[in-house]
Amino acid sequence: MRPDSVTFFTVSAPAASRLKPLLPAVAAAILALAGFGELVALSGSYAGTGPAEGESTNLVVDGFRSGHVWLAKDAPPELARAANPYDFATYRPYLGGRWGLVDLSYYHGHLYAYFGVTPAIVLFWPYRELTGSYLHESRAVLLFCALGYLVSVGLALAAWRRYFPSVGAWAGAAIALVLGSVTTLPVFLVRPGLYEVSISCGFAFTMLSLAALWNAWHRPSGKAAWLAGASLAFGLAVGARPSLLFGAFVLFLPAIAAFRGPGKAPWRATFLAAFLPISAVGAGLAAYNFWRFGSPLQFGHDYQLSGNDVTGTKSFDPRFFWDNFRLYFLEPLRWHAGFPWVWEPPAPPLSKGHLPIEFSFGTLTTLPILLAAALAPMAWTGIRPGRNPPRALAGAWVALVVLFLAGAVPICCYAGATSRYLLDFIPALALLALLGFLGIERAFGAPVPGAAPRGARAPLVRVAVGSAVAYSVAMGWLLAVALSLFYRGAERGIALLNAGQVNEAVAVYEDVCRINPDFRGQAELAIGTTLLSRGQPAAAVGFLGSAARDRPGVAAAHFNLGKAYAELGRFRESGESFRRAAALDPADAEAEAELGDALFRQGRVPEAILSEEAALRIDPGLTLARSYLQVFDSAGQNPPKP
Repeated sequence: MRPDSVTFFTVSAPAASRLKPLLPAVAAAILALAGFGELVALSGSYAGTGPAEGESTNLVVDGFRSGHVWLAKDAPPELARAANPYDFATYRPYLGGRWGLVDLSYYHGHLYAYFGVTPAIVLFWPYRELTGSYLHESRAVLLFCALGYLVSVGLALAAWRRYFPSVGAWAGAAIALVLGSVTTLPVFLVRPGLYEVSISCGFAFTMLSLAALWNAWHRPSGKAAWLAGASLAFGLAVGARPSLLFGAFVLFLPAIAAFRGPGKAPWRATFLAAFLPISAVGAGLAAYNFWRFGSPLQFGHDYQLSGNDVTGTKSFDPRFFWDNFRLYFLEPLRWHAGFPWVWEPPAPPLSKGHLPIEFSFGTLTTLPILLAAALAPMAWTGIRPGRNPPRALAGAWVALVVLFLAGAVPICCYAGATSRYLLDFIPALALLALLGFLGIERAFGAPVPGAAPRGARAPLVRVAVGSAVAYSVAMGWLLAVALSLFYRGAERGIALLNAGQVNEAVAVYEDVCRINPDFRGQAELAIGTTLLSRGQPAAAVGFLGSAARDRPGVAAAHFNLGKAYAELGRFRESGESFRRAAALDPADAEAEAELGDALFRQGRVPEAILSEEAALRIDPGLTLARSYLQVFDSAGQNPPKP
């Protein structure tokens, strides 16, 4: 077996002896994969419980099999009749329930997935044809993550065995553990759903492209074939995750190196091998976009039916860069008493127009081994004579830097922030950190026969680096455990509330809020709403009042509090709550209608009529407002006494 290739198995006896140092790495990788599988299994209540044929990626496949490029799912006919189907108030009623349009694209009467098409083509469609059944998106996420992880481990092991032979076998285990945790894969796999399909697919094909690029550098006889494979793999990564496009520059690094060498023919052949496959994939994507939206550069984002009102929000803007850089790299975790001890940082003040944060943390403060990426140039110092020149290793360093920046900069300019986006760029940073780690170990590790003695600081450096590795690995998994416990606990609380077991739900929510203090207002809202629906408005007022104080910007908390006050006959407090709900959500016609009723019951008839008229301007078909107006008319000059 050649130690410079991403290959693991051979049958020759001498090679078998060389495989022995890989056993710690294999054991650590198996442990990490088992952890991945357990996280996905625990996510069953979130993903994988509904029918797979109703999941978006499978709907894309069914559309292809029916001969068209839109989803095999009908769009609400009301959207076609709407003056502006992309107005949040217009499409919001169809986001959940039967229609389930959240985060799909709507264009000319059809629904589309704006997520990349690669997963549907390379996995879901073949699976459908071969098995006759549908693949759950959560299982696809696990497959893509496992593939990307194993390829990244193989790549790092190849670098270790070729350029760092003096570093002991324990380094293989460290490599497998670091890449199984510091890449943020455990956190990513806690909720393996629609969004994660395209991101994990992009990760897997990026790692495949890197591995092929590595072999193109180290196997001159097959350079063009390996480079063409790298180009194809990166094109498929872009097809899954278009934001990765800027990283395609790495494909042309061998051509740049060849251009500086003698002759032009090698340069041209290398350039064409890098250029043609990804260009073919790009042409296919452009045609696909044109067939869908009439523009080769339109992926559907402009026609997205978002779960949040994004009217006036600019999706990408440099003013968001510092906000997201701080969130993704610098913000320290919150610590609390009791296992699992950690949670995401409190949300800092953000620029106007920034969307809500969905579980994010500073990677450099949480996973300190990533700081070793700054020492990655140490990897190509001290290469023993007789080895290949370290030009290929330096090229790998450049490629990883480019991939990191190409993934991080666009994401930091995006209007939102969530930990799932970390998989676009943290794996490249983790591989850079491993180069730095191996370089440090070679410089300060155990003495090599014939080498100069190590300095007195060497043990301290090794202890510091080893501690950073152990801490980072532990934090990568602790965060995943914390997030999993939070989601599973919140889901169990909902199930208990639906079953009418309110007291048991309160106890469960207390544990959930210990992990995530920011969830208290939402838990109080859920409990109070349940009590209100069960005819216990007096008990509901306490929880809903706390929810309105803890989450003052949530319209539903004020609306439901107003309903509870109204059922208790406390119409002044009811009116104040409905007024606040209507101000927070101007598109909520029902809040305006209920405000009108509360005003009427206080004897403020003219104001009540104005509120009902405002409700009908928002929603002309709201029967509640019309019925209230009929009551007001029949009361005439005899309104109820306040």
